[in-house]
Amino acid sequence: MTRTRSMLTAIAVAMLSSAAFAQNSTAGATAADAQEQPVTQSMNQAGAASAATANAENDAQRHQYDLDRAAFRAEVATRKAKILDDQIAYERQQAAYADAMAAWRIQSDACKAGSTRACKAPTPVPADFMQP
Repeated sequence: MTRTRSMLTAIAVAMLSSAAFAQNSTAGATAADAQEQPVTQSMNQAGAASAATANAENDAQRHQYDLDRAAFRAEVATRKAKILDDQIAYERQQAAYADAMAAWRIQSDACKAGSTRACKAPTPVPADFMQP
């Protein structure tokens, strides 16, 4: 029982001393806050300025990225249009060549059949069969 009492007493003393310490540290913290407040504000302002600078740089980089991406898309669209134009031109050339060959075969067959007019006619040129 005495052991229990001494233990309770030790606990009570510890609680009282921690409460007293808390009161003393609160008073000291108020004084420390008053001294540290200008330093803290200065550091916060420096941090805010640094963040603002970083945000401005990021915005500028994002804007440049958007411009670069738009330019790339425009180049891709231009290239696709050029490829389509080239494909259409190629198909027109192939059709003109095929038409010229068909005309040449008709002319050749007529010449072989004895038509001197067909034999004297110039050979068909694919450019003459090009469609606009």
